[in-house]
Amino acid sequence: MEFGDRHRDRSLLVLEALRSRLAQSGDRFSLTVVDNAGASGALTCPGFDEAVLVPGDNSNREFSGWDSGVKALLGRAEAPDVWIFSNDTVGSNHAWSERRLQHFGGEIRKLALHSGPWLFGEINDFPRSTMTPLGPLLEWVATYCFAMNDTLRRKLGTLSPDNALLDSLVNERYEAGRGLFREHVDAAYVDFVSAWLIGDERESHDKKRRFKWDHEWHKASPLGTHNFEDLRMKARCCLSESMLSVRARQLGADIRSPYDARNAREHVRRSMQFLADKLWEKFLLRRMRLERS
Repeated sequence: MEFGDRHRDRSLLVLEALRSRLAQSGDRFSLTVVDNAGASGALTCPGFDEAVLVPGDNSNREFSGWDSGVKALLGRAEAPDVWIFSNDTVGSNHAWSERRLQHFGGEIRKLALHSGPWLFGEINDFPRSTMTPLGPLLEWVATYCFAMNDTLRRKLGTLSPDNALLDSLVNERYEAGRGLFREHVDAAYVDFVSAWLIGDERESHDKKRRFKWDHEWHKASPLGTHNFEDLRMKARCCLSESMLSVRARQLGADIRSPYDARNAREHVRRSMQFLADKLWEKFLLRRMRLERS
């Protein structure tokens, strides 16, 4: 999913590399690039049996865009067993080492044999159980790159919640002293998401203390009239992301990450893999930024 083709080449490099780690004899891969800026046409992408560019729906950014892509793919009489979704930050705000690609590809291959509903991706967690608008949540799957099987996709219906529901959870316009979310949304949830979206250097130490992290959304800035609509729409995406994991759990889905472990030895090995991948990501991102500057 993209908005314009600025990050397309980098994103396709990641997806083509991930496809090669997934491919087994008899597999078939289709690629649908959804442009929420409205472009359409044919694409040539090595390794994919079919690749098309279709116009998307930007009413809920990537989530409504992905739903447009699903509809377009199903409209071509495709019937995927496994769906992999990404947005256009997959190759620009994230970096992928060879080992990280292997971890993702290997786990998706294993999950592909599981007939029950499943959702896969990197897992983030709240500092404590937090009440989302659809129910309590401890952890959620990051949606810059994630996967699910068709069993779950059918049960979900759409990846994007209804726009009317999302609008009922965020404020319509900027007012001094009011934040992004309406008053009935759980305060702990609002605090966590707002700290990620709204940048304020004075609160950096407080963020470390409360959430055990100090990073922010790459476009985080103090809330005001100039950026309220952009932050409001991003808040709707945060809601959509966390509610996707809630909905998947409510539908009985197994939720997995490439770093899950079920015994002591594997836990040590996967923890080391996670740390190594994150260190490589920092190194690769630094190199990517130097190349762009």
